[in-house]
Amino acid sequence: MLTHVTIGEYTIRNAGPEDVHELEELQQLCFPTLASHELLTAAHFLNHINVFREGQWVITLDERVIASSGTLRVNYPAADHKFLEITDQLWITNTHDPGGEWLYQFDMGVRPAHRGKKLSTHLYNVQQNLVAQLAMKGQVTVGMTIGYDQYREKLTIAEYCEKLKEGEILDPTVTPQRRAGFQWVGPIFDYVEDPTAGNCGIMLVWPLWAEQ
Repeated sequence: MLTHVTIGEYTIRNAGPEDVHELEELQQLCFPTLASHELLTAAHFLNHINVFREGQWVITLDERVIASSGTLRVNYPAADHKFLEITDQLWITNTHDPGGEWLYQFDMGVRPAHRGKKLSTHLYNVQQNLVAQLAMKGQVTVGMTIGYDQYREKLTIAEYCEKLKEGEILDPTVTPQRRAGFQWVGPIFDYVEDPTAGNCGIMLVWPLWAEQ
């Protein structure tokens, strides 16, 4: 059930042990303001591959990793869960449930030079294909409210989330996720330790039936 797809000049495939150091580099590029103890390392990525390889993907260009996403299987999470909690302190060993009904995306990153090319959409698509293959209910993710940094002097994070929900504000992470098909559930305050996002994320779901 491993993925290997060519789309134009890009290759989408499941991550392997040979990718972990590039994945660590990508993590640091994509999340420069995330607390260091919440950043994934090569050791974490290697464990994700060992625990649930079919749920870890990379996009490569000329054999270089330029985008990635990481997932685990869970039952529907509580509305106030935290990033470190759902990821088993980043390792996923004890929170990945092989029979879980929802595919939880806990990581996605695209190298800055390759953004705007719909690479995240390709990653969402392979995730949704896996959901269908495993007869799961859908996907869950929590989009970090990275755009809050531009509004922090004017709005509280709760006010920002409300305006984002109503479409009065566009967020670099959450808005594209909603456009891709994810549905709003609600904000999770203190989800991560990242001041640019107001330490917040928006819980989103993409039920399989929404695509039928």
